Amino acid sequence: MGILRLLLGSTTLRHWRREPRQTALLVCILALGVAVYLSIRLANRAAVASFANFTGLVTEESDWVVTATAGDLPESVLVEMRDALGARAVDLVPVIETTATPPRRSEAESIGERPTFTLVGVDLVSVQNAAVGRRQDRAWFGQATDATPGERAPSDAEEPSSASARAALAFWGVFTNGAAVFVPEERARLDGLRVGSALRLLVNDAERELVVAGIIPRAADGPNPPPNMLVMDLPALQGVSLRTGRLDRVEFRVAPGHALAERREDVRAVLARLGEGRWRLATPSERREAGETMTRAFRLNLTILSLLALLVGLYLVFQALDGAVVRRREEIGILRSLGVTAGAIRRAWLAEAALLGLAGGLVGALMGWAGAQGAVRLVGRTMNALYQATSVRSASMSWVELAGALVLSVLAAVVAGWWPSRVASGQPPAQVMVRHAPQPTAGAWWTRPWVGLATVLVGWALSRLGPLRFEGGFRFPAAGYGAALAWVLGGGVVAGALLGPAARALGRVAARSAPLHLALAHLRKPSGRHRLAAAGLLVAVAMTSGMAILVASFDRTMRGWIERTFQADLYISSDGAQSASTQNRIPEATWRAVVTRPEVADWNVIHATPVQLAKGETILAGADLAFSRRHAPLAWRDAPGDDAIWDPQRNEGLALVSEAFVERFGTTQDDMIELPTPTGTRRLRVAGVFSDYGNERGSVVVERVHFERWHGTTMASSIVLALKPGAVDEEARAALRRAHPGLQVLTNAHLRREVLRVFRQTFAITHALELIGVVVAVAGLGMTLAAVLLERRATLTTLRALGMTRGEMARATAAEGATLALVGGLGGLVVSLGLGWLLIFVVNRQTFGWTLQYTVPWATMAALMAMVLASATAVSLGVGRWGAELPSDREE
Repeated sequence: MGILRLLLGSTTLRHWRREPRQTALLVCILALGVAVYLSIRLANRAAVASFANFTGLVTEESDWVVTATAGDLPESVLVEMRDALGARAVDLVPVIETTATPPRRSEAESIGERPTFTLVGVDLVSVQNAAVGRRQDRAWFGQATDATPGERAPSDAEEPSSASARAALAFWGVFTNGAAVFVPEERARLDGLRVGSALRLLVNDAERELVVAGIIPRAADGPNPPPNMLVMDLPALQGVSLRTGRLDRVEFRVAPGHALAERREDVRAVLARLGEGRWRLATPSERREAGETMTRAFRLNLTILSLLALLVGLYLVFQALDGAVVRRREEIGILRSLGVTAGAIRRAWLAEAALLGLAGGLVGALMGWAGAQGAVRLVGRTMNALYQATSVRSASMSWVELAGALVLSVLAAVVAGWWPSRVASGQPPAQVMVRHAPQPTAGAWWTRPWVGLATVLVGWALSRLGPLRFEGGFRFPAAGYGAALAWVLGGGVVAGALLGPAARALGRVAARSAPLHLALAHLRKPSGRHRLAAAGLLVAVAMTSGMAILVASFDRTMRGWIERTFQADLYISSDGAQSASTQNRIPEATWRAVVTRPEVADWNVIHATPVQLAKGETILAGADLAFSRRHAPLAWRDAPGDDAIWDPQRNEGLALVSEAFVERFGTTQDDMIELPTPTGTRRLRVAGVFSDYGNERGSVVVERVHFERWHGTTMASSIVLALKPGAVDEEARAALRRAHPGLQVLTNAHLRREVLRVFRQTFAITHALELIGVVVAVAGLGMTLAAVLLERRATLTTLRALGMTRGEMARATAAEGATLALVGGLGGLVVSLGLGWLLIFVVNRQTFGWTLQYTVPWATMAALMAMVLASATAVSLGVGRWGAELPSDREE
């Protein structure tokens, strides 16, 4: 350890002080990779945390949670459950949930701009009884009345502004006022709310004015409510949401005491027997895991993509440490001559790499936390649009995440420094002391073209394997990602092998240019650094261009799907429907008033509800199936062969399913599926398979009249209208908005724009990550050329003596860098064609179950290639000017 400290102090730290800009640049580049990874991870964690079941803040941590397998639970199950449990010491807490949004501020607002609130209804009397002794729960009522000892009474500034607000402030007024609501402290601060304030929200198709009856305080020693959670008394929320007598779930808490584990299991057994086939029984942690599973594929894909920047940063650290070996080789030789062992030198280099990794990790953690504040909004918007409402506004750093980022950074730097440490410690002192002796390249085996081709073949074999399947329907295309890695690695080896032939071919057309001839001469027998530079550019270009192919394919497919599917005139939903998880519905009285308007020629009322199958959750929808045949034909993957599917008198046992459902649940056309409903399990035959790009969980569509009978509800999720000839859609939309201000009415053109906007928003983070990868790869090329020029100091001196100007020498280096970029970039474009195919037909299909049309964006790829060539040439020219000034007799 003494020798290690001496080496670090006398060599490493001395060189860092002498070259602060280069050291800072290296730390920042490594920090950039860590920051990208950490920011995405923090954003994902923050978004997922907002999905958690926050009812535990009201009921304490429940032991068991009962939910319906389909639809909701009738309130009558409470009597059944209580009778079955008998005298067992168990608290039952019924819960109902719905979503709400603030009213529209202007007609120009886009979908998703307004926040989505989750209204939670609980029996506040039973919660108060169950939580006796818990200050946190009593505090809710402490701000609603000054009669609770030890709680803060309302100040003069909180004096109610109306008679209804004053009534809500009385303890029992909470239960008599059907508009009383409790809001989290953070929400009260953000919106300037206080006890007695009015809170206007859209619930279903109506605007409701609620009254703030209390502020939910932050807990110093427990979880805190998210700002989008609002709490009401159970009967009040049932009335507001038009779901009187219905429940979303019932939570159970077994009283603490002797043999608690046995009594919990006894309660579970009783509930399981009682509800067999009617409801699901789970723990709160299992429900949270189910919510996380829903978004796991999206989050995992983002995380893997974010690692690209770190991987390219690792390559850059390798280049920098390898270049440092060149600059300090004479010093290494002196140390070896003085008796310092090869092992000590190797450990010193690895320690230097670890210190760089630690510094990069610390800086990256700060950058990642800052970047997460922006990334969390992008992730949150996408999750709002595709999965579930989230109010996440910021991401916080935890010690676990910080430690993980530091470990990842140090590990990446040590891996990158492993080969340079071997090179530094493995050379005989006599060879090292020879001034400007060429640096030996890495082992020759990886330079062989057959190694690259064999790796590509391994990737092809991996691409034929299926995904890993997990509980809840989650699929992970591990083999697909392995194939992508094999293809970029194999392509990098082949690109390095092509440098020599490319240099010879270019030499035939540029024999009269001395700078170009000099540049190509160095590439006819490329060094290991040249090969790595070309490989690094290939990886960055291949991944960026491959993602561009995926995005272009998605765009083309979505546009075609929109053209075929959205052919009706008006599309209507609750104006509170701002996310994929909205529970706002349209009452029957409203939708019947809409569909009977004189300008309406045909209509389709759609119902939708989540249902739980054995392999995971999916969506069951009810619709007029023949409407799609008349006005909006579905995009078929397997069109129905039985016309009975279009006849409500004959299609009760038939269903249409999305291709995501087929991929997720392993069904095909004509298979039988079993769907739970409140009136019993239904056996349905799959009559056809259609494409749907808005739901990765899969969808099952049945005739509307059957759905209403099975579920006992006529509340609609959306309405689709076809207008009579001569009717103007914008005029009809304006008239509907005037008559029903609680509805969101979109014309065909407006809906198409909104769908494409959400699609482009989904890929916003992807484009940023692609750009970072290319920038880091070009910087790596600059570092490679700098290390190569340091090796050529004697040659550069000779060239100056022979009359070559510094400008010509700089242009020679620029030509060398441009040739590397040309070979690496073109190789990356070729590999990207395969990566695009892999992302579309393997990774995307196995993850989401969607079939896309393969589309190559030639213009985008050409622009990318031009950008890489231009930036690589500019960077190389700058490095060449620096190299032309290098003296041959001074250590750098």
